[in-house]
Amino acid sequence: MNNTAIQKRENRSNVPERLEQSTFYTPLVDIIETDDEFVFQADLPGVKSGDVDITYENNVLTIQGNVQPRQPQDHRYFWQEYGVGPFYRQFTLNTAINADGIKAQFANGVLELHVPKAESARTRKVQIKAG
Repeated sequence: MNNTAIQKRENRSNVPERLEQSTFYTPLVDIIETDDEFVFQADLPGVKSGDVDITYENNVLTIQGNVQPRQPQDHRYFWQEYGVGPFYRQFTLNTAINADGIKAQFANGVLELHVPKAESARTRKVQIKAG
């Protein structure tokens, strides 16, 4: 993904203090690019909207939060695959963004972020005048 407008951040030196521990989860994210915006669709099953923080600073979009347990702590599991704890994803956007226009919605375990491109970065069709 070296020549794309969006890159997954591999440098963990900027991981917030609350996530500096041995285990955190990496949610799966699909990214769609249109002429006007990027749409991020992050799978966050079991997460409540109040447990997600989204920031955009210095061309970096960060999605982080915490998956809360679904069962009481004293539950004895026969088998457990559902992970609980902090999650973290970070993306560098190499396209100018209208940060004030970023919108987020959360439904059915999917966080959808609409990240509009700045007017200067949008694709324009150039009209040709006949002469």
